[in-house]
Amino acid sequence: MSSADITAIRNSVEPVVTTEGLFLEELDLVQQAGQRTLRIVLDLPDGTDALNLDRLAEVSRAISAALDEHDPVPGPPYELEVSTPGATRELENPRHWKRNVGRLVRIRPAEGERYTARLLEAHDDHAVVQRWHQPKKGMPIKYLDPERVEYQHVRGARVEVEI
Repeated sequence: MSSADITAIRNSVEPVVTTEGLFLEELDLVQQAGQRTLRIVLDLPDGTDALNLDRLAEVSRAISAALDEHDPVPGPPYELEVSTPGATRELENPRHWKRNVGRLVRIRPAEGERYTARLLEAHDDHAVVQRWHQPKKGMPIKYLDPERVEYQHVRGARVEVEI
């Protein structure tokens, strides 16, 4: 698939997504075992709310109609898959961090050990997180002072699911 094809698909999909007040996170046409799938990942543009399934289904129908109208996908038939980034998404840019304020994140710094912390704030160039320490099992958790984490010093970060 050429970049021109992806651009044509994006040009058909993005106006629908934007009109619906959503953010186009990813768009990819993949082929596996002879089946082609157009994968589209949508998210809310900001805030910490979740995109519900009814809304996702509604937008998926609108995207499908736009693709049928413009027919930007060359070649044989494909399956349309519209989803959200999921609960344990990788935090790759400031918008991802901002969407997950209040959640637990597992951070892999450029130097040092991985750790889990509560994401308290997210800004354009850094986040503020709060780690905790439990000296022994059964003892109360001690919360450490909030700390600033520069995104440029993070090698990877992922949302953790709380049980």
